Amino acid sequence: MTIQSNGTVLSDEQREFFDANGYLVVEDALPPDVVAELDAAVDEIYDLEKAADRLEKNGKLNLRNCIVHHDAFLQLLDWPTTAPLAWQILNWNIQMITSHLIVLPSMSEPSEEEKRKGGYHRDGGSSSREMTEPHPRILLKIAYAISDQRDPASGATQLVPGSNRLFGRPAIDPATGHPRGAVNMNVKAGSAFIFEQRTYHGIGKNWSGFPRKTIFMGYAYRWVKPMDYIHMPDDLLARANPIQKQLLGAVSDPLSFYIPQARDVPIKALVEGGP
Repeated sequence: MTIQSNGTVLSDEQREFFDANGYLVVEDALPPDVVAELDAAVDEIYDLEKAADRLEKNGKLNLRNCIVHHDAFLQLLDWPTTAPLAWQILNWNIQMITSHLIVLPSMSEPSEEEKRKGGYHRDGGSSSREMTEPHPRILLKIAYAISDQRDPASGATQLVPGSNRLFGRPAIDPATGHPRGAVNMNVKAGSAFIFEQRTYHGIGKNWSGFPRKTIFMGYAYRWVKPMDYIHMPDDLLARANPIQKQLLGAVSDPLSFYIPQARDVPIKALVEGGP
């Protein structure tokens, strides 16, 4: 395994943990100055969406393809402490499938009945219903905590460890209403976690007194259709480096999505150390 440009190398222990549990935490993935830059960008976008009356019920921002909405988000596409893990877990023949910004405002403490609801699901839309089990791993997401989410009341993402290897839905704990073994991703601002599409997950309830801000960057094999874009804007591609261009879906020939051409997949050289 060859990873250049100061990229992070996935250890054997990390690979084994991810394969067994379907997720991996990366502490301090982003330095404080980058967190501050992204936080300001998120606030700017939130204010614009609020002014345009495009927020969801209770002020939630659920912005798909967010990478085109602010220049600060492009750097996350190939961030060196996290993105190389994606192309080592999947392989080099990947692209970005989604960029998703969620701002979950703080509300009053929910009722016990509401706390039992988690909306647990697998990613990939209808693919989990259409593929024969056991499902293959086809995509994963890197979630960047832009706000501190260590408070159990912060609305952090909830995951079910090991559900990536599960047939059917996870068993429910009658005491909590949530899947047995579910855990909250209570990480501090700047940390990240990676999870694959087969891992059941949901969104928590936020009554911490502060908005929960998370950016999700999703990656999938290049032969999987992106979730929230068809073509990226030319001006964004013009600012992108070669690795970012691959991840943004730039291609010399449509057939290259299925039969990769070397000029379209520079990540291959990072992983394999050759052309």
